[in-house]
Amino acid sequence: MVKTESLLKELFENPKNIVLVTDENYSIRYISDTVESIFGIQPFSLLGKNAFDFVSSEKRADWIKCLSEANGNKSDEISLKAADGRKLYFDVSVTNHVANESIKGLVIFLHDITDQRLTQLELENANHHLDHFIFKTTHDLRAPLHSALGLVNLAENAEGKERDKYIGLIKTSLQKLDSFIEEVNSFYKNDKLAVSREVINLETLFRKELDYLRNLPGAEGIQIDFILNSKTDLYSDPIRLKTIVTNILSNSIKYSDQRKHHRFIRLDAEVEADQCVVKITDNGVGIDGRYLDKIFDMFYRANNETQGTGLGLYIVKDTVERLQGKIEVQSVLGKGTVFTITLPNFVTEPSVAH
Repeated sequence: MVKTESLLKELFENPKNIVLVTDENYSIRYISDTVESIFGIQPFSLLGKNAFDFVSSEKRADWIKCLSEANGNKSDEISLKAADGRKLYFDVSVTNHVANESIKGLVIFLHDITDQRLTQLELENANHHLDHFIFKTTHDLRAPLHSALGLVNLAENAEGKERDKYIGLIKTSLQKLDSFIEEVNSFYKNDKLAVSREVINLETLFRKELDYLRNLPGAEGIQIDFILNSKTDLYSDPIRLKTIVTNILSNSIKYSDQRKHHRFIRLDAEVEADQCVVKITDNGVGIDGRYLDKIFDMFYRANNETQGTGLGLYIVKDTVERLQGKIEVQSVLGKGTVFTITLPNFVTEPSVAH
């Protein structure tokens, strides 16, 4: 008896449970007070309403048929909208008798499983995301590798300048492969490493990156300027900040406009007590306005002639968001592009996991 009372108390008083009792016509005669805390609905306002009004139309006939039979019972998962618009998920168990099969009304138990369901959906989405990533990555890794192998075969049978030409093309293919592997590595580190918050010497970090980038293929002849206006120390994640800046600057080099006599890239950084704003401006080929809302999508490339892998800007946006910042882009095709990154300055906050 005590065990039964404990079970009933759990069913009726658990804040994640809603209990309904209907008559033989499925009109609600009792509903637990928890409907108010979950849906913001006064229990008395539901009395007399048909319980199947809350079941989706495609399932309604099946439920009624099953529950109209002697000893009929039913269990399922349903989703309902809360008063604030959120989608809630419930395990539902319905029976048409309690301890006496001559009682034709229904007893309906709804158990809130929203947290578990959202976790499951998030995991399914992550698995789909990973499947897509692995498929696309293996495809893009093989392309420059196959290209290099084909060129090796041609170089083996060539002589003189023709052989040198093939070796140069092999080098280009291997550089593309190396660049892609580095982007995959950045993607992995950004996803797995905890976010650190430590003081950053922007002068040293940026100048070191700029020195490296000036040696990249295509950087010859580009004027690269750096202006820092620092009113205080910056506390953030140095590895992720480096990832953001390197990816955007390397894109500026990759998409510089060879037809222009004066090519430039300018890096401006301003640090204040609450934030750091980094602006990267170039006069490269620019981006067609039709594609601006897509450039941060994973593996997005405007056309097949695009040099990049489609990972760089996705990594940039994901990294900025992990640092609780925002990124904006302005571009005019044929004129150039401006990326503006705003990051919070975590002066007083300790390091946290991502």
